[in-house]
Amino acid sequence: MKRDGSNKSFWQTVEEQNFSTDFSDLEFDTIIVGAGITGVTLAKELQDRGLKCLLLDKENPGFGTTGGTTAHINNFYDASYDEIMHKFGEESARLLVKSTKDTLDYIKKNVLKYSIDCDFSTCNFFLFSAEDTQNEKLDSILAAHQQLDVKTTPSATLPFNLPFAKAIRIEGQAQFHPLKYLIRLLDAYRQAGGAILTNQSIVEYQNQENEIRLKTSDERIFTAKNIIWATHIPPGKNRFDLLVAPYRSYVLTLKLRNPPEILAQTADLYDPYHYFRYHRDGDTYYLIAGGFDHKTGDENNTEKHFNDLKERVDKYFEYDELTAQWSSQYYVSADGLPYIGRMPHEPNVYIATGYGGNGMTFGSMASLIIPDLLQGKETSLSKLLSPARVKPVASAKSVLSEGWNATQHFIMDKLSANKIKEFEDVPLLQQGSVVKYQGKTLAVYRDEHGALYCLSSICPHMGCTVSWNAAEKSWDCPCHGSRFDIEGKLLNGPAVSGLSRVDTY
Repeated sequence: MKRDGSNKSFWQTVEEQNFSTDFSDLEFDTIIVGAGITGVTLAKELQDRGLKCLLLDKENPGFGTTGGTTAHINNFYDASYDEIMHKFGEESARLLVKSTKDTLDYIKKNVLKYSIDCDFSTCNFFLFSAEDTQNEKLDSILAAHQQLDVKTTPSATLPFNLPFAKAIRIEGQAQFHPLKYLIRLLDAYRQAGGAILTNQSIVEYQNQENEIRLKTSDERIFTAKNIIWATHIPPGKNRFDLLVAPYRSYVLTLKLRNPPEILAQTADLYDPYHYFRYHRDGDTYYLIAGGFDHKTGDENNTEKHFNDLKERVDKYFEYDELTAQWSSQYYVSADGLPYIGRMPHEPNVYIATGYGGNGMTFGSMASLIIPDLLQGKETSLSKLLSPARVKPVASAKSVLSEGWNATQHFIMDKLSANKIKEFEDVPLLQQGSVVKYQGKTLAVYRDEHGALYCLSSICPHMGCTVSWNAAEKSWDCPCHGSRFDIEGKLLNGPAVSGLSRVDTY
C-alpha cells in the first residue's frame, strides 16, 4: 500500500488491493472523505447504525498519517491532564478520561468482534524525566493522574535501557498494526453494504440548501445530506487554517537482538519529546523509536533527524538491523484538544482534526461523537470537543504564535530564494531547492538521472512558498501543511490542487 512519502513505513508490507466497491447509487445519507483511521471507523459505525454511506479517498486507504503512525493507543495525551484541568477544568478532564477509556474499549471490541489479526496487545506506558529539571513536570502529571483516577504510580525502573531521573507507570495502554486493523474494518463496512470509492479526487463541491453535491474525477456526481471531512484540515480556506498547525515526526523501526522482558511504551519530557515502544510480530520483536518533531516546512535538513534518532538508538539499544525509517504529519490544535464535530455555520458538515500525536485514540473517538450528532444527540463530550468552541484563554497564545510563523514564511521565503541564471545552475542530484529565475520563484528538483522537475513554488492554498523536505522528497507548505511530490501532485491538503509545472526551455 502507498503512503504520502518516499520512505516506506514499517506497516506497508500489507498487500495493495482494489478497495473500491461496485455500486450505482449516487445519493447517500453521508459522504465520508478520507479513508484513514477516522474515516474508516466512522464509515463502519454509521453504516452499522443504518445510514447509507459513501467512503471516498483520492488515494488508497491509509495513505496519510494512518500509514505512518507509530500506533500508540494511549489513555493520556500530548496535552497532559494537568494542563487540561488548568485550561478546561476538572470536570472536563474527568469527562475526557472516561471517554478515552470508552474509546479503548471500542477498539478492543472491534478487534474481538471482527477477529482482527492486527498484533493488538495491551501494555503499560512509562513516562520519565531525563534530567532533574523535568521532575516538577512529571510530579504534576502524576498528581493530575491520581486526582482523575488514571491508574498511575511511581516506578523505580524502566523496561528500556534509557537513563532517567524519575519515572511513572501509566496502566491501560494498547498498540496494534494500524493497516491490518484498518483493512479489516473496511471489510466489515463493505459487508454491511457500505460504498467505497478510492483513487478519485473531488473536482467540484457545493453545499446548497442543506444538500452536499460533489463531482469526482471519474465524472460521477454524488449528493448527500451530510459530509464528514476526515482529512485533517478541511480542504480550501477556513477558520482551521488558524486553529491547527502541521508538524512532522520521525520514526525508525529496528529488529531487536533479544526479546524485551515485556511489551511497553515510553517517552521522555523533552520538547519535542522522544518516544519508544516494543512491537511483536510473531516471534520477532522490534523497537519503534520516534521523535525530533518540528513544524512542517521549518527545517532545512530534515534527513538529519533520522541520523539524530539513530544515534540515540545506537547509544542505548542492541539490534540486528534497521528495517524502516519514515516521517509523518500530524496537526496540533490551538488549545491542546482536537476539534471533532459539526463545522461552525454549516450544520451538515462535520470535521475531525487537531489530534496532536494521539491520532489512533482521537481518530477512533470521533466515532463516539459524530454518529450521535448526525442522529440528533448532543453529548457532554461533543460539546467539549466542538469545532465551534471558544476558549480564548486556552488558545490565544498558540493562535498568535502560529499565525506569526505563517506570516514570516509568507514574506521571508520568497525573499530568501537563491537566484539562478540558467537551469544548469541546479547541479545537485536528488535535492530540491527554491530559486529565483527571471523574476519567478520556482521549486526545482533534479533526480538521480539528472532530469529536472520545475514547479511553481507557490502553494495553491493561500500563496505561501513551499519548502523542500529531503527526508520524504516532497515539497511542504510551512503555513498550513499542504504537501506535493516532485511532479507537483498533491499529497496532503488543505490545498485542493497541485503545484503547476513550469517549462524549462
